[in-house]
Amino acid sequence: LAQASFKRKISPSLAPMDGSDEEDHWDNSAPPAPYLGPEASSSENSVGANMTNVSAGPKGALGLSFSGGSGSMTSLSWRDARFSDWTVQVGEKFYHLHAFLLARASLFFESHMSIAARAEQGNAKGSDLTEVLPTSCHSAFEDALDFMYSENQAAFEAPASKALLLLKIADILQISSLFEAMGRRIEAAFEDTAPLLLEQYCRFHIPGTDDGAALRQIRDGAVDLIVRKFQPFLTNAEMKTALLRLPARVLVEILQADELLVASEDVVFDFVLSRLHGELESDGPNGPNEKDPRPSDGEKASTPERQDGEDSDDEEALWDQVRWAFLSSTKFAQALALGNSLLKPEVTQRALTVRTTRFDLGGAEAFGSMGYMNSLVPRRPILPPGVPPPTSTEIDFCFHYAHSEQYACGEALRSQPKRIGDVVLRVLVFPAGTDTGVARGSLSVFLEAVPQPSWPRDWEFANIRYGIACIRWPSGSGETWAAKKKSDLWTFKANRLDRGWHDFLAPGEIHRYLGPDGFVCIRGSLEQECLGRAFLLNQASQAGYSGGVGDAAGSSASRRSWVPRSHPMSEQQ
Repeated sequence: LAQASFKRKISPSLAPMDGSDEEDHWDNSAPPAPYLGPEASSSENSVGANMTNVSAGPKGALGLSFSGGSGSMTSLSWRDARFSDWTVQVGEKFYHLHAFLLARASLFFESHMSIAARAEQGNAKGSDLTEVLPTSCHSAFEDALDFMYSENQAAFEAPASKALLLLKIADILQISSLFEAMGRRIEAAFEDTAPLLLEQYCRFHIPGTDDGAALRQIRDGAVDLIVRKFQPFLTNAEMKTALLRLPARVLVEILQADELLVASEDVVFDFVLSRLHGELESDGPNGPNEKDPRPSDGEKASTPERQDGEDSDDEEALWDQVRWAFLSSTKFAQALALGNSLLKPEVTQRALTVRTTRFDLGGAEAFGSMGYMNSLVPRRPILPPGVPPPTSTEIDFCFHYAHSEQYACGEALRSQPKRIGDVVLRVLVFPAGTDTGVARGSLSVFLEAVPQPSWPRDWEFANIRYGIACIRWPSGSGETWAAKKKSDLWTFKANRLDRGWHDFLAPGEIHRYLGPDGFVCIRGSLEQECLGRAFLLNQASQAGYSGGVGDAAGSSASRRSWVPRSHPMSEQQ
């Protein structure tokens, strides 16, 4: 009764609604405190004591404070099973979760819970996602839980190695906020992580099925970008590992492109060899000699030796993407030494055939009907915009330069040899400088003669005027390419094979000549004035032809202007 009277005096709205004549009035006297027990009534920190000492501050604040105990302000976590009311199974793992948070984030869970409630299945308090999510997505489910339980989803960060897996999970479980967050994450890092995204796609994609327009667009865009930045991606250990894990059918689609960005066909050979030989780089994404942590959580990793569903025909198809006709002699000799375990006799035969077709002067005519002509098309050359292709007296050489520590001092790179007249020349480059005392980081470039078995022992190409140019890429719109060129006069002979400059570019100067994808283009050449000296001439041939002058002009065998005469007897008839 005392408490009821207190409520009536505090607020007229609490007056009895029974129509009595009792008049409500405001009593300024302090109301009696409710009885909370002997311990509470004697405590200075009791709720009743604090409520009776309420006073307004200078700005009208009541100055209320809670003193009923230290309540926990920590948010719920999926790692903590307290108050859990919904169990989710993913593979062999069970998660004790909270139905409200799951239904709030996912339309899939909301629908599943609604169906279970309508069916009045009191024992059905969970969802089994083992067959709902692809097996490759199981390891990323905990990251999805982190997102759904996060109080600040805008600050959620997902590793690039799981971004597309999370997007797939969000698509299946209809978690719109996670789908949008991963879409932004993928779009922002797409240029740098395309191999990782494609590898994730191939892990959950089932050939012949449609994953939706969004995922299909990511897949096609990743393939196109890898083609246009193939060799730059190989310089990144994590991206190279992702490329080596791709299925053979996807790698064939990438490697068969004429626009594949590689400095030479040797790059393609080395990649296919690593893929089939199963030699992943020992450097993990976190540093040298560190094992790649992906995939984790018990997920079985696909090895580069053979993906699920692949057979020897897929491996043979990979070798067929190597354009053997343009492989360096060193790499081709390495290929022939591999043996039947890695290189089938059929592949070796095709490789020898295409090289013969290119280098034998009658090869194209003899082997043109065997169906190998596609292998005789070179990759698109890497040249700055506007630079004309090399002429018959010019040799182009391109190499990738990622950073100053990529090459060791004294490490040499060589272009494919080219015959100009009788002399065979190639470009010789030391990206980190020669080990002859030149400043570290200098670019050393030379023109080198390649002796041939048909040359005499005392061969000599005297007074050859040659030039070497390093081509600079345009740095902005409207700017044209430029080149730094040096020229010299030299006599190439057995003990004087090369000539050039140890300090063609000073340390640090090479960055001015890097292309947008990190390539450096060198062009060596012979000046036209010395072309007559690019032939090996003996004294007999120098005297010229000494025969008599012909009485009649020659004619072409393909244009038969003459007509055979008829038999004299037929003319008489």
